[in-house]
Amino acid sequence: MSSEGAFIGLRHVGYIVRPDCLDEPFLSRLRQDLERWIERCDGIRQSNGLGASMRGVAHAVLGHDDSMAELIRRLPLDDGIREHFSGPYVLNSFSGVMHVDGPASEYSHVHRFHRDVRTYSEQLPLMLNMLVMLDDFTIDNGATRVLPGSHRLAERPPEDYLLSNAVHITGKAGTILLFDSNLWHAASPNRNGEPRRALTLTFTRPFMKPQIDFPRLVGEGFSKDARVMEVLGFRSRIPASHSDWYQPPEHRFYHSDQG
Repeated sequence: MSSEGAFIGLRHVGYIVRPDCLDEPFLSRLRQDLERWIERCDGIRQSNGLGASMRGVAHAVLGHDDSMAELIRRLPLDDGIREHFSGPYVLNSFSGVMHVDGPASEYSHVHRFHRDVRTYSEQLPLMLNMLVMLDDFTIDNGATRVLPGSHRLAERPPEDYLLSNAVHITGKAGTILLFDSNLWHAASPNRNGEPRRALTLTFTRPFMKPQIDFPRLVGEGFSKDARVMEVLGFRSRIPASHSDWYQPPEHRFYHSDQG
C-alpha cells in the first residue's frame, strides 16, 4: 500500500495504527534502556528538588548511544510523516513511560482527556504524535483512548461525550500509533498491573520550538544520514552569535527549505 493510502485515516479520523513496526529483539533492548532512562531521570529530578514526581516517566531520552538513538536513526514511518507535513519535520519531544499500577499516578494529567498541541489549527498540521508500544496494549493494562474525528473540533467536547465515544487503541508490542496532536486522547487506568511501557514522540514543522535542544543534546556526529540530522533539527537551529548568523547558505543554521 502506498504511504498516501496507508495514511488516509490520519486525515479523516485523526489516527492510524501500524502493527509489526519493530521486532522483538529490538523491543527488548528498548524496554531495558527505558528502565535505565527512568532511573537516570528519577535521580536528576530528586537532585533538583522534585522528589518522586513524574514517577515512571523519562523525558528527552537521547544523548546516549543506545536503542533510543537507534530508533531515531531508523526513522520509522518517515515517508508518511513527511507527507503529512507536506515537507520537512523535526523531532519536538521524545519521552518514555512505564504505566504504573492503579487508576492514576503523580503524572495523572495523562489520564484526563487532553490534546498535546495548545494552538488549534485544523487546516495546517502543526504537530503529530507517535506512540510506540513496547508491551501489548490492552484495555486492562491501560491502553490509550482516543476520540475519533476530534482533531477537527476546535473546542473540548463535553466529558460525558468523551467517555461515551472514545475508543481504546489496543495492539501487540511493536505496534505504532500515529495521531494528529489535535486529537483528544487519554491514558486508561492500569487495572491488572501488567507492564504497559511505551515511547511517546512528537513531531512538528521545523519553525516550531522543540522541548529541548536536540542538536546540542546528541552532537554533530550523531548520524551521517542527512534526513536523520534534519529531523533532529540540525537544519533549523537558532544562531547563538553574529558569527553563527553571518554564514554562507550551505552553513546557515536555519535553511530556506525548512519552511
